[in-house]
Amino acid sequence: ESPLYELEVQAKDGGDLSARSKILLSLIDVNDNAPLITVTSVVNSISEDSPPGTVIALLKVKDEDSGASGQVRLSLADTLPFRLEKSFEDYYSVVTSRELDREAVAEYNVTVRATDGGSPSL
Repeated sequence: ESPLYELEVQAKDGGDLSARSKILLSLIDVNDNAPLITVTSVVNSISEDSPPGTVIALLKVKDEDSGASGQVRLSLADTLPFRLEKSFEDYYSVVTSRELDREAVAEYNVTVRATDGGSPSL
């Protein structure tokens, strides 16, 4: 919700006449800050027999904007054997979504995409 300010202005002519008017001013935060992801913890290697749900990274997200512009959504490529789980308000875990097969894929490059709810989103 935007802060609301109330101003009262008075206009006078050269004589004794004057008029007052009340102005309500609402400030709207523009979407000028991109979301920021901080990796707070990461596991560099994981055994291929680790069960699904094994945590491989912890992330913290932040956006300095307010309202919808400050609400961040994270996503991963659907083709990866990983998923995001929200831990706390601004914290997420990257976890395995299925067992890994070292012989099929030796290494994964995981990109986490962050977008905010602003228009246009950043």
